[in-house]
Amino acid sequence: MKENRYPHVFQPLTVRGLTLKNRLQYAPTVVLKCTPDGQVGQEMLDFMKWQASTGVAYITVGDTPVTHDDNSAWLCEMNVNSDDCIHGMHALVEAARDNGAELSVELAYAGRGNRPNADGSPTAVVSAERPVSPELDNLRTMDRADMDYLRDRFVDCAVRCQKAGFRMIMLHCAHNNFLAQWLSPDSNVRTDEYGGTPENRRRYPLEVLKAVREAVGPNMVIELRVSATEDTPGGLELPESLDFMEAAQEYVDIMHVSRGNVFTLAGTYTIPTYFKGRQLNVAFAAEAKKRLHIPVCVVGNITTLEEAEEIIASGKADIVAMAKSHMADGELVEKSLAGHADQVRPCTRCDLCGNANTYGTSMRCAINPRLGQTGPIEPAPVKKKVMVIGGGPGGMMAAQTLVARGHDVTLYEKQDRLGGLLNDATQLPFKGYMRGYLAWDIKTTLACGAKICLNTEVTEERVAKEDPDAVIVATGSTYLKPPIPGIDHPKVKAVRDVDGKSVDVGDTVVVCGAGLSGVECALALAQEGKKVTVIDMIPAEDFCATMPIFNKADLFDQLEKGGVQLVGNVKIKAFTDGGVEAVDGDGNDVLFAGDAYVNALGVAPNGKLGLALMAKYGTDVYMVGDCVGKGRNYMDANQEAYHAAMRI
Repeated sequence: MKENRYPHVFQPLTVRGLTLKNRLQYAPTVVLKCTPDGQVGQEMLDFMKWQASTGVAYITVGDTPVTHDDNSAWLCEMNVNSDDCIHGMHALVEAARDNGAELSVELAYAGRGNRPNADGSPTAVVSAERPVSPELDNLRTMDRADMDYLRDRFVDCAVRCQKAGFRMIMLHCAHNNFLAQWLSPDSNVRTDEYGGTPENRRRYPLEVLKAVREAVGPNMVIELRVSATEDTPGGLELPESLDFMEAAQEYVDIMHVSRGNVFTLAGTYTIPTYFKGRQLNVAFAAEAKKRLHIPVCVVGNITTLEEAEEIIASGKADIVAMAKSHMADGELVEKSLAGHADQVRPCTRCDLCGNANTYGTSMRCAINPRLGQTGPIEPAPVKKKVMVIGGGPGGMMAAQTLVARGHDVTLYEKQDRLGGLLNDATQLPFKGYMRGYLAWDIKTTLACGAKICLNTEVTEERVAKEDPDAVIVATGSTYLKPPIPGIDHPKVKAVRDVDGKSVDVGDTVVVCGAGLSGVECALALAQEGKKVTVIDMIPAEDFCATMPIFNKADLFDQLEKGGVQLVGNVKIKAFTDGGVEAVDGDGNDVLFAGDAYVNALGVAPNGKLGLALMAKYGTDVYMVGDCVGKGRNYMDANQEAYHAAMRI
């Protein structure tokens, strides 16, 4: 056995007689892997086994509504509202425990964030005067009967979890969800004894905590999730939050320190974007440690065991919660303990996994296609000679996977380095998380055992000469240069050159194209003090429409603060000395003057070779990623490359 490299992280912790094997929690995550009515099926069981295999002490099933049958925040959340659910709940507990982890569940009620009832009836909430949005205005002020009902729902679901074998639960009192709505002066505008002063605003949440503790008795560990600050004007701030934590510790056993308000821009701290720094809440947890006599858990852009060790060793927290870092690499703990922390695949904070919540799909990871899969990659039944054409994310994923399956693999890249267009996408200052992933991906590919041929363009003749058993084509895409008059004007600059600072753009810039590359380029220029306008044919409200919600909110907030003008419904006619000539949706001519015009008009699939090979050979040719079609991203490339490699 090897000596423990993280003695504080792997120090067991006993709470109410329950011994946690280490100080790591798999943070509450909405994975949407139950059935639409919330039953635990095989998909959820398999995912739980994978979560437990990551090596954490305990897992918390995220956002589990105490009113599932009436309304809930998301589809496919686990149902804990009926005794008919106990069988599946118990199976989930056993799946976690049999694979080395305790299981907890985050009991929640969204309140003013609930989806509307099917019959359109109002949803009880703290105050009808503070709707989240016009779409979620189905609210009324709660009366005493409503308050008793919701208190009893928390109690009923907590007791049912106990019957199902849970030895831990979490009560969600953060992010301006229901219990937190009472604490916040922004959302609690009541004028009775439950509103106004901090003491009044915390009265009802404490009543709920007291009722749950009395119902489950002394043998259930209760963790309480709290926002240290809501990061919202007029919202909950740290001094009040600490006062509430101090009062709440009479009823709970672990204080889970988070932050933010999911109903405002502050959700970008709750679900940290790639613009946010690391260890966002550690200072808050340290303040809580000074006031509390119970263990403190901290969450928020903590990404490595090295960070976790320092946090716990320095007394800033007792437990560290992570989710996305485990999703990016389920072997984070195993690799780190073995002295291979540098081999851990780093999360990019793209939050494409979070799009599952937006669209109601099952969660996937952009960089880890094996999310939810336990055990090593299955070896191929027959070793084959495989050509991988293209060294971008898809080609690198294909090469790594094929070698792991035992194939003889050669990867061809026509440029002098691996990475494809990710080399361009990672140039901006705020793309640090993505740069970390790209560096890992290149290093891992070079060391995976595939033969790497750089500066080598593959043709049909080359494929015929090599005579492989299979080919994976990952030739990506090329930047568009549409036949617009003046496209070769010296003022027109390629977005990759602007991002890379290899060209001068002056002080006033027109960015042509409102895809992610164009909008991010605009932000970087604005951060340098440039005056920037972004134009596109589509409506401005549709710019970056498919971008994950919190990352988009953060990006566009910064664009607004940077003074970037976003102009939609304009079609470019020509690039001239005087500016970018265009026509608007009403047919009017418009001119956008600038010192430079950035060509961010998108990319076109580079699929000619792949299509020719498919036509020539019929089978054993697989096209993946950008070369397949427009509107794709590195998640598509990684997922498709992995599954193509698994079919060979």
